[in-house]
Amino acid sequence: MSKVANDNPVDQDGAIKDDIILPFQLQESGLRGRAVRLGDTLNDILTAHNYPNAISHLLADTIALAAALSSMLKFQGVFTLQASWQGVVKTLVSDMDSDGNIRGCAAFSLDEFEQIKPSGDGVYDGYTLSDLMGDGYLAFTVDQGENTERYQGIVTLEGNNIQGSVSHYFEQSEQLRTSLYVASKRVDDKWRSGALMLQFLPDDNANADVVAFNDKTDAERKEDWQRSKILLQSCTADEITDKDLHVNELLRRLFHEEGVIVYADQDLTKNCRCSIDRVQNVVDGLNDEDRDHAAKDGKIEMTCEFCSQTYTIDVN
Repeated sequence: MSKVANDNPVDQDGAIKDDIILPFQLQESGLRGRAVRLGDTLNDILTAHNYPNAISHLLADTIALAAALSSMLKFQGVFTLQASWQGVVKTLVSDMDSDGNIRGCAAFSLDEFEQIKPSGDGVYDGYTLSDLMGDGYLAFTVDQGENTERYQGIVTLEGNNIQGSVSHYFEQSEQLRTSLYVASKRVDDKWRSGALMLQFLPDDNANADVVAFNDKTDAERKEDWQRSKILLQSCTADEITDKDLHVNELLRRLFHEEGVIVYADQDLTKNCRCSIDRVQNVVDGLNDEDRDHAAKDGKIEMTCEFCSQTYTIDVN
């Protein structure tokens, strides 16, 4: 069910809701979008690790973008956004399943990080994406489970931030025209993040709520798209991470002349898919030599890279 963005939804305690994806559409242009707001869920994911601030910031942006991108897909499964190369940060990954369970982690060399200096013009404590990852690639993967072919798109890392690389992917893929904004920062010593995403709808995807959409000429629709992109990019990091500013109000500020229709929001939850059974299966798959090498005092310990949970398996 849709409604014009007038009311600011609150949770059961009367506080403005965090950790949500809010679908929306612009009445004037027919453009559709997603707004992501992450609070405690993001902070819990990041503080499970002892990452330098710059890497936490980079991962926060990645998690917010993964949520926005995943929510645009109609599937049952897992969407993964992953960047890799041989820089200071070796791997940067976030995934989300169709139930809103999200997680993320980064693999990096602390020694290498301490040896580099920020170029000074990057959003990640002065570091750019190139400073932290060097040349590399960005992969989008949709996994719908067994008996279903995985979809994967790959593009080179571009720009000073992860948002630039995702935008580069859409420019290269020649799919739906897409405009993105993402920002993350610490607020009251807790990580917060948000993302906004607009997409240009093909004619056959026009929404019944958008009366004027079908009467637009190609030139008018192009003008709508350019105008809406400018409005989206006028958002600031302070606005999108403001814990006292609901996403509805933010959308009204940005698109008050466009007419914003919002739909039911989806909750986001930190929920790793690791388990003792999965770890046991990994250990069972080791040969005797590898099992003996990994064991200490008859036990093997494995720590999940996503949530830092440590599992102990008795191999005696």
